[in-house]
Amino acid sequence: MTASIVTSLLVAALIGIGVVLRRWMKRRHPLAAAGEVLVPKAWELALPTAEALPQHVPHDERTYMPLYRLLRRQGAADFKATTVKLLVENRSEQPLSITSIRAHREQVGEPFNAVWVRYPPAGAAGAIVLDFLLDEDHPAAWSATYEDSIAYLVRTGSRPYFDDHVITLSPGESQSLFITGRAESVRCSWWLKIEVVQLGRRRQVDVVPEGGPLVTSGKPAGDFERRLEWSWYEGADASFVNPPEPT
Repeated sequence: MTASIVTSLLVAALIGIGVVLRRWMKRRHPLAAAGEVLVPKAWELALPTAEALPQHVPHDERTYMPLYRLLRRQGAADFKATTVKLLVENRSEQPLSITSIRAHREQVGEPFNAVWVRYPPAGAAGAIVLDFLLDEDHPAAWSATYEDSIAYLVRTGSRPYFDDHVITLSPGESQSLFITGRAESVRCSWWLKIEVVQLGRRRQVDVVPEGGPLVTSGKPAGDFERRLEWSWYEGADASFVNPPEPT
């Protein structure tokens, strides 16, 4: 009888400690944020060297997503734009506000110019996004929309989004955002920094995708040494070929 009571008290105590720890962790890290790179079914990449182009592409890596990942492992950068789906969630028991989202740049340099590779289009979806111009020293978020595909981005505001907006999340509320980082004349790796305010306390949350910092390369000063596309439309005979001349 006594042992049973003691066991029950210990279990209750452990449950109570667990609840307290969970609440403490939520107060300490109220915002959960995760970023996922969105790979369009028609993409363009810039490679740093001709040697980065694989001589053989395995059959199980020939569709748009596996081939994209293969070339990224070879050191390729997204050409001119990278789009990220950002999921933010308030894990605490109090409202919080996101007062800023910034693109943090590092390893800024000249755009890659060795090889340009594309996966030809077969259609792409549009979405509402926040747009960053990575050529700026401190890229600010601007409200934007896609027109027809992610290759055509149009800003919709007259000033940076967080100049007159905040994103408020109630307890347990989550929200998805689409983030596009564009590069015109630079190459850089980057990730997102989110500023959060809760109960008067301001903190910063870094969001780095699981695969590491994003890498985006603009247009080189001259032209690429080679321009290629993956001829998925040739089925088993697919390979890197010269793209058709523009009409």
